[in-house]
Amino acid sequence: MKRTRLIAGAALIGLVVLTVALFFVGVSAAGSAQIIGFQRTGDVRKIVIVVGVSLLDEIAEREVREDERSVTVKVHIRSPGGSLPAILIYVPVTVSLHDALGTREVLDGAGHHVRDLGVYELPGRPSQPP
Repeated sequence: MKRTRLIAGAALIGLVVLTVALFFVGVSAAGSAQIIGFQRTGDVRKIVIVVGVSLLDEIAEREVREDERSVTVKVHIRSPGGSLPAILIYVPVTVSLHDALGTREVLDGAGHHVRDLGVYELPGRPSQPP
């Protein structure tokens, strides 16, 4: 009787540990989003970073480093794991800067130049009056 309880208790503890480990691996499967480009806004201290993510990816945080010549942006994502169709979705991510962007270059986390996509406009709003 004691031996059966010991085995059942050990199995239960093992199951709990395995469940917790799988939860943290699945939830915290983090990476960096693919940066497609950036857009300027009406506020000189805000830019919109356009990133490519998969269907279930979630934006976790933005990391911004500024100096007098450049702004380096890295967008972290969380992926639930599993297999999904390979579909890339473009998502705008607003980033606030300490100083105006001005003529500074925008770089991704690896130090590569990020393409300037012009001025951000709200979807569905006409760009020019008729």
